[in-house]
Amino acid sequence: MAKNLEFSLDSWEDVDRCLREIAECEITLNGIEAQMNMTINDAKEQAALLAKPMQERISVLTALIKVFTRKNKSGIEGKTKSLNFGKVGFRQSSRVSIPKKNDIILKNLRKFGMMDCISVKETINKEVLEKYPDEDIIKVGASRKTEDKFWMETNKAKVKG
Repeated sequence: MAKNLEFSLDSWEDVDRCLREIAECEITLNGIEAQMNMTINDAKEQAALLAKPMQERISVLTALIKVFTRKNKSGIEGKTKSLNFGKVGFRQSSRVSIPKKNDIILKNLRKFGMMDCISVKETINKEVLEKYPDEDIIKVGASRKTEDKFWMETNKAKVKG
């Protein structure tokens, strides 16, 4: 919001003139943003074209190194082989695999008292609570705040025409 207003509005015609000027500014901003997005998209496309051969080469070289390292795992003392231009190695990694149909696992977790393995997120659904009468909203410890919020809408089509 402007801190130093140079003038005040004295009529609805003044308000209408301001709305027209805002619409003109919005139209100009839309053009600037559209040009910016086109420039960004062009730059992204150009970068993707330049990057693609490097990314493909990295993938090929990584696959070759992985195959060689697996075949020659015995040549690695410990978990890492240090070379002049980097390191290769193996680190042990494990993960739990859960099938998509996991209701049996959930049932078994409950059965064996492994409740810490089950995530339950409770949140308040404000949209549903809003539909209740005020006395119910107050009863649960919430409150309804009603206010007149200013809004405006410019008519860019008229400004363009």
